[in-house]
Amino acid sequence: MTALARKPTTRDLRIDFLRGIAMVCVIVDHSQRSSPLSWFSYERFWVVSAAEVFVVLSGVVLGMVYGPRLLRDGWLTVLRKLSRRALTLYMSFVAVTLSILALSLAGVDISSVTAWDPGAVTWFYDPLSMNLADVRDLALLRYGPWAFEIVGLYVWFVLAAGPILILLRKIGWRALLALSWAVYIGYRFVPLQLTGAEFETVFPILTWQLLFVHGLTIGCHRDDISAYLARGPRVLPIVVGSVSAAFMAFALSNPSVSGPAWLHWSVVSPQHYLSMYERYFALSDLGIGRVLNLAVALPFGYGLVSWSWVVAGRFEKLFVTLGRGSLGAFVLHVYGLLLLDHLPRTDTPWMNALMQMALIGTIAAVLGGMQQLKRARLRTVEVG
Repeated sequence: MTALARKPTTRDLRIDFLRGIAMVCVIVDHSQRSSPLSWFSYERFWVVSAAEVFVVLSGVVLGMVYGPRLLRDGWLTVLRKLSRRALTLYMSFVAVTLSILALSLAGVDISSVTAWDPGAVTWFYDPLSMNLADVRDLALLRYGPWAFEIVGLYVWFVLAAGPILILLRKIGWRALLALSWAVYIGYRFVPLQLTGAEFETVFPILTWQLLFVHGLTIGCHRDDISAYLARGPRVLPIVVGSVSAAFMAFALSNPSVSGPAWLHWSVVSPQHYLSMYERYFALSDLGIGRVLNLAVALPFGYGLVSWSWVVAGRFEKLFVTLGRGSLGAFVLHVYGLLLLDHLPRTDTPWMNALMQMALIGTIAAVLGGMQQLKRARLRTVEVG
């Protein structure tokens, strides 16, 4: 019997499993070392990155947890708990940034994780040169280690989750999603950045809210969606699978990624691919092609994990641990990237893969130990 069947839980292990796969992709991509893992980790099977998967599934999990709680405990309780979660994310962002600055003061080379902005890079290398404006920018999450800056996006999304859930309750899912799409389309005409933070150059809030709002809505109405799909037309999985295969063939035509020749298809020409990518699949603007790709790829991936759980469940300890402790994994991987940068560089793909797997395994082991310690403390409290 698999863990999926034998462990009663309010969480969906398949969602944690997918989050864990996304976390592995983040670690591999951020290590910036070519390996057999990197050949598959970034936009290889679909024109979708780990970032989109994380944003949607974060919304789904929050909707599953706080949607029912809104009905049961009221909006004040939900807002209070979500504010605490946002504060945890905020403090993590500030603490990680301060720790990198402390390492810089100690003489450690932190160039592999500094911010991108030239002004911010200056005080990363020389923290004593920080002025009040720099301290303000740090406090407002405008700059941090580049590999961790997306956590700033989650801070704002978690803060917004409470009002969005209340709005969902008041006006219904149709009106909420229509409003979300209106904001998404409006950004095309007026590309405003709300925070002035560096993460918004890649993940503009007004665009990426589309994924988060849809995730929240799915999480709140998960049972209704499951019931609808159960009685839906049998051709639907075939359509999803076929469209997913088409997007996969397109992604495999990407001329810009590394890997062996058999991973480079010619469904479309390199020029045509790059033109279509820029027009419909841009990451920062969250192009409509990318949204549609995610709309079929994520359900396909969830269904595939469900169907193959007898096999996939054997890797539960790794992927579910990373998915369930994604914030801790994000924190640890920053220091892992620093460590990798101080190891000798090699052009041998398999050696790079061993380094990446060692980092992934170490992070999972640390998180697993922390989770076991937390469960042991809870059992102690219950017995006491």
